[in-house]
Amino acid sequence: MAVLLVFVGHFTFFTYLRPFLEHVAGVGVNGLSAILLGFGVANFAGTSLAGALLQRNLRLTLLLMPLAMGLMGLAFVALGQAPLADGLLVALWGMAFGTVPVTWSTWITVTVPDEAESGGGLLVAIIQLSIAVGAAAGGAVFDASGARGVCLAATMYCWWPR
Repeated sequence: MAVLLVFVGHFTFFTYLRPFLEHVAGVGVNGLSAILLGFGVANFAGTSLAGALLQRNLRLTLLLMPLAMGLMGLAFVALGQAPLADGLLVALWGMAFGTVPVTWSTWITVTVPDEAESGGGLLVAIIQLSIAVGAAAGGAVFDASGARGVCLAATMYCWWPR
């Protein structure tokens, strides 16, 4: 359930990031492209950083990265009309989220080492379901309360399993 909710939170946020940046922050096409590039680079960095974090403490990494994502979601709502702050928050979200798939994959190999392939298959299935649920939930929230509501919903999903 924790995997599902963290990924739902991410895909709720990420699917509706563009409308937030365009309509709340007033970011144009060039700014949007730069922010998404920053997300991608930071996501790669987060994936690389995951190894060092996991060597220190797997459980703490499982706890802190979704917590950080949620804090960034709240900050995103509070600072939504500041494009530079939004760009930094999106990059930090990307870095935090970059650690999540690596961390959960590692958790599976530690928890069920004899069934890591089956656990990995289940993880992939849950992530795929999360993409659909996150986009649908985000759409429902977007229709009901706009782009800021989507960020708050993403925060709630990321924090719920904690």
